[in-house]
Amino acid sequence: MKNDRTSKPKSVKLSYKEQRELEQLPQLLEELETKITALQAEIADPAFFQQAHDITDAKLKALADTEAELETAFLRWEELEEKKNLTDGKA
Repeated sequence: MKNDRTSKPKSVKLSYKEQRELEQLPQLLEELETKITALQAEIADPAFFQQAHDITDAKLKALADTEAELETAFLRWEELEEKKNLTDGKA
């Protein structure tokens, strides 16, 4: 006897929470990019490395953390967009 559940393609649809997340991600991405630009400008200043070591380390860590957060947010945005496009039949 054939199981009909396994033969039907699973419906992929964004949940309400995922829809809200997808709507908010572009703003988050923009904010993170702005923060990265500001940190890079500070680090590019010739006087930056003349500051105390703990200050420069904190800024460099903040830059690395923000870049990692941006990458994670971008990957999540891509994932949700792909899921949305599958739902809309645009894949």
